[in-house]
Amino acid sequence: MLDDVKNQQNTAEPKSDAVEKTGASSTELVGRVAAPFGLEATSKDFHFWVKRGQLIEENQFVFTESEVGGERVKFYGVIDLLKRGSRKPTMSEEFDTFDGDVNFEPAFKSEGITSARVQILATAPEFDLPPMEQSPVSLGGANEAAVAYGFDDPKKPWMPIGLLKNGAGFAGRGMIDLDYLLGENGGHLNVNGIAGVGTKTTFLLTILKLLQREAEKSLKTNKPFFVVPIILNVKGEDLMWLDKWNNRFSEKDAAEWRQLDVESQPFAKTTFYAPQGKPVDGCSTTEYSWSFHDVLKENLLLFIFSDEDELNANMESLVRELAARFTKETKDGTVVDTDAPKTWNDFLAWMGNDTNIIKQYSGSWWAVYRRLFRVLEAGKDVFVRDEINGKPLKVTKTTTSPPQVVDINTLPQSLQRFVVGSILNQVVEARKSAKAVRGLRYLIMLDELNRFAPKGSRDEITRLLEKVASEMRSQGVILLGAQQMASQVSTKVIEMSSIRVLGRTGSAELTDKVWSGFEQTAREKAKKLQASEKLVMQPTFRQPMLIKMPMNPWADKRDNILYNRDEKELEKGI
Repeated sequence: MLDDVKNQQNTAEPKSDAVEKTGASSTELVGRVAAPFGLEATSKDFHFWVKRGQLIEENQFVFTESEVGGERVKFYGVIDLLKRGSRKPTMSEEFDTFDGDVNFEPAFKSEGITSARVQILATAPEFDLPPMEQSPVSLGGANEAAVAYGFDDPKKPWMPIGLLKNGAGFAGRGMIDLDYLLGENGGHLNVNGIAGVGTKTTFLLTILKLLQREAEKSLKTNKPFFVVPIILNVKGEDLMWLDKWNNRFSEKDAAEWRQLDVESQPFAKTTFYAPQGKPVDGCSTTEYSWSFHDVLKENLLLFIFSDEDELNANMESLVRELAARFTKETKDGTVVDTDAPKTWNDFLAWMGNDTNIIKQYSGSWWAVYRRLFRVLEAGKDVFVRDEINGKPLKVTKTTTSPPQVVDINTLPQSLQRFVVGSILNQVVEARKSAKAVRGLRYLIMLDELNRFAPKGSRDEITRLLEKVASEMRSQGVILLGAQQMASQVSTKVIEMSSIRVLGRTGSAELTDKVWSGFEQTAREKAKKLQASEKLVMQPTFRQPMLIKMPMNPWADKRDNILYNRDEKELEKGI
């Protein structure tokens, strides 16, 4: 299989007169452009009739060439709609041809035609015009797909992310421009899809694996970069086994990874973190927690109250006042005053003392106290009540590192948001520092964005995520986000993602205006995608790119861990 795909990418001529589904290109004519009334060609799309007996599919690449105003212009596109029509004007005439007898074979065969609609992806030279009627249409392959999406531009840092669908086959590799992901021209990636078949997490992990490879390759260039993947495990235990082999992985899957220039393997040397006292059985985890002094020193006190039930203005001001009362800013960072309460229990007792009430906040004081009490009760595994020193997360690095997986799935939602906020705050401060390493990118992988940056919310965590989305991509903080319904996430977080990806998505969600940038044909396609398929859109594409992801070599759940088997056997598919 692997040799076949290599031949398909590197050979310009097909092996036979018939067009191979995954061939590089073809000169065989399959139809001609037609522009009758109602189906006129435009600069965005055109129609063509298909020669009789030709096997043709949706999502296949085609090209045509026309002479317009003395210029020879080549049009590259993808079929997004196929129709078959007979010459009979009514269903009754169709019925009468057989006299209603399903076993009757008429003397004359069908004289119907197949027609196709093509979305134009590129023209060469670049002209914004339609092709001429009667222009010959040929099937395309990897060569044409590369031109259609711009992969043929060697000046751009393209990264393969999957096999590019070409009907039921492939047309080489689908790629994205890293300048639109890593902050040069844009930043961030967002993927949408329904639970189960949307496979959002698998796609984001694949992107991380590929970015690790690109960072490694960049060390041999004059523009190296470094990646620090930070993965938030928000659902179940599924992401706690990324360093284990997947027992469903085969040699066929490994061959697809090699097409992406990656030797498939799990995420080696991954560090796993879990709340203090809540280890994950079978996974070697490092505990994390925060004492009162840790929260003060890292300027996180307001994040404790940053749930969807926002603080009012007075309560927020009070929390800021409390943080300022116990700390001072120095050239070396925030320092906790020696007279500050030592533990969370001490802080609760201090707030419960009437003599400490700040008069202008007397109306909000006890509301903040009650909320603090509830948070500490719910967060016993994150906020150590009677200890001066906790074990706060330290995720900053100075060079490319293996992934760091932070388990938050067992925490209440408000505390999940605290942990996410603390991580974002830490990397934002690290990148703003004068000591920030040039070329370093923090890759924050976060599913269920609707929990952390809900649409319409103005709490501290939502504002921080919006800041990351709108301001931090140029400083190396990249958000790899996902959700089932982008319509429920902060518009700024979604719209600031230069690369948008659709897995299978529900009909109701696709009618929301957040998807207005995707044409109706793409939205219809998104309703029927297979679990391994994704529609990928970046600013330079005229239409989304349909790709197939490779199977993940890492275990994506406990039941899929490969135990007691030699890795060489796995490579052989044994």
